[in-house]
Amino acid sequence: MSLLVETIKVENGSLLNISFHNERMIRSLYGVFGLRNEPDLEKIINVPEFACKGIYKCRVEYDHEIRKVEFLPYKIKVIRSLKLVEDNTIEYAYKFTDRKRIEELTATRGEGDDILIIKNGMVTDTSSANVVFRDFNGNWVTPSTYLLPGTRRASLLQKGMINETSITYRDLNKYTEVKLINAMTGLDDTEGIPVGNII
Repeated sequence: MSLLVETIKVENGSLLNISFHNERMIRSLYGVFGLRNEPDLEKIINVPEFACKGIYKCRVEYDHEIRKVEFLPYKIKVIRSLKLVEDNTIEYAYKFTDRKRIEELTATRGEGDDILIIKNGMVTDTSSANVVFRDFNGNWVTPSTYLLPGTRRASLLQKGMINETSITYRDLNKYTEVKLINAMTGLDDTEGIPVGNII
């Protein structure tokens, strides 16, 4: 079985959104292995000196136990267009290191910078992020039909900065732009992608 992974944003040595990563790790250990462990990533992770300045990506790979912790420099990838791709059977409820099906779908993106996966007519996620759409009143909403329960998504929902709603691919013209959010990227970190740039 593939290892599970948590990707955590490290900013000037601080582990961000760590409580949401702990919660997802607890759910994953129980959902995949039936374990009722309650790991505390702040105690598990020792941020090295080189990662105490600037922004780094911390990857924690695990199954029944922690297998690997690494720190990688991070630079936001600029995404200006999305290609709609359909897969009615894809499942990615847990964050595994094995992303074979997602990689296969991404390979079909053509001129798009990334993909937007449609499942049974419903909008889900891109290859590596949840999505939020801005409506014509300036409100941000996220699909209730996500594939992966992202930590940034959970945080923004809890803060009331975004709301969850049902979005089909036919609903896309109800919105002006879309932003990609994940552990490393928040609402204010990137410019929105015009809905007209969804191919």
